[in-house]
Amino acid sequence: MTSVNRTAHPFDKSRLEALLNRRFFYAPAFEIYGGVAGLYDYGPPGSSLQANIIAEWRRHFIVEDHMLELDTTIITPASVFETSGHVARFADWMVKDEETGDVLRADHLVKN
Repeated sequence: MTSVNRTAHPFDKSRLEALLNRRFFYAPAFEIYGGVAGLYDYGPPGSSLQANIIAEWRRHFIVEDHMLELDTTIITPASVFETSGHVARFADWMVKDEETGDVLRADHLVKN
């Protein structure tokens, strides 16, 4: 069994993202128009990877555990959040790390 030297090459998130973008695993949706945060388009290798992950998920949960599969939308109208009380009751304060550019929930930052 081979062991992995985790300190040989420090992880660089920006280099990984640049590689995935260059090889078109994914790209920001509507990038030529400025993009939309959180939405992505998958290229050929990204689509294949996604299909493999979904197939494995289905094999495990649907075939082995006899669960039922649903496919629903992931975009929710604002009226749903207003009616459910999410808008009135939830306020997650977000902060941005000026050095790394990471965006974090303030309550998680304080807790840690």
